[in-house]
Amino acid sequence: MTVTARTPGQPAQHGHRGPRVVSPAPRDVWRDLSSTDPGALPTQTPEWTDWLSRTRGFSDASRLYEFPDGRRLLLPLLARTAAGVTVTEESMPYGFGYGGPLVAGGRVTLAEARAVLADLARRPVLRAGLVPDPLTAGILEAAAPPGTVRVPYLAHVLDLDGGFDRVWRDRFRSDIRKNIRRASRQPLEIGESRDGDVVDTFAELNRRSVDRWAHDRGQPLWLAHLVERRRDRVEQLSSAIPALGSMLTSWTAHLHGEPVAAYVLLRSGERAYAWMSAMDTTLARRTDAGALLQSLAIEDACATGARQFLMGEAAAGSGVAVFKERFGAEAVPFAGLRFERLPMTAAERGLRSVLDRVVSAPRHPFRREPGPTREVQA
Repeated sequence: MTVTARTPGQPAQHGHRGPRVVSPAPRDVWRDLSSTDPGALPTQTPEWTDWLSRTRGFSDASRLYEFPDGRRLLLPLLARTAAGVTVTEESMPYGFGYGGPLVAGGRVTLAEARAVLADLARRPVLRAGLVPDPLTAGILEAAAPPGTVRVPYLAHVLDLDGGFDRVWRDRFRSDIRKNIRRASRQPLEIGESRDGDVVDTFAELNRRSVDRWAHDRGQPLWLAHLVERRRDRVEQLSSAIPALGSMLTSWTAHLHGEPVAAYVLLRSGERAYAWMSAMDTTLARRTDAGALLQSLAIEDACATGARQFLMGEAAAGSGVAVFKERFGAEAVPFAGLRFERLPMTAAERGLRSVLDRVVSAPRHPFRREPGPTREVQA
């Protein structure tokens, strides 16, 4: 299919056999598909794209696919440019949640997945890719053409079917229920908010976390804070609160005025997504505040009609993975898909591995750390 030149908001014309593509996607269609796809995630909404475009240097490159049979698929897509040239188009960029296509009813066919991926593979950028919803990634993986770079992930997803009482009784493990009960007996001050009350607490706990990570890895403190300034999680949270509105809810825990834990949840339709958290590990272990906030977020998701709770990624067997599994979350392996004109993914992994060796002192000489994620060719 050949795309003709066009101005924003006008359709890109393709050959008669494939779908017609409109980019950027019309917002009315986007909102309609977000509301009629039961699997739509907060990170697939136009509000998420608008927020990242305003604050993180991306631009909206979303694509609406209109098939001859009347079916419409919409792919949220964010572009990154350098010196006026578009370098990447991704759904979503690393660290900014899940992307992938939206469609009324939520079921993408194999033929539709192939058409979308073939279109991405032809994009005139150094890298086009997507990190799909873990629960629907299988159809996209099956449709991936030869030469696709696959990036393995391991997500954890909690089934909320039956409501919170059933989740508590049948999915939470007995030890996590005990921890939550213990936390509820502590003199913790719990705050729930949909506005900016969480930011100051999160900022302080995030600073403590960065210091702890630097110490554990034997990393210079100045370097750890430099990396964090580039990530800028505090500013991300601060700017997201007014942009995402009712999709975002947060909880904080304090002990005698001292911040212990902060937790931020995103929700859209039937899906809840654990977005950000930070804690003082010493106080959190003493009070089990982290378990309590996680439980409150799950209870809130159940009360507002969510059916799945996505708890993010973690390395298999890690402490983070074990924590999520104690709440009944199941590990779901899936793959991100990338189309590259240069081996950017392999270069990034190699550079990260070198930097890890350079900046990390052997504080734990007998502990083997997990290696970088492997990329394989389809």
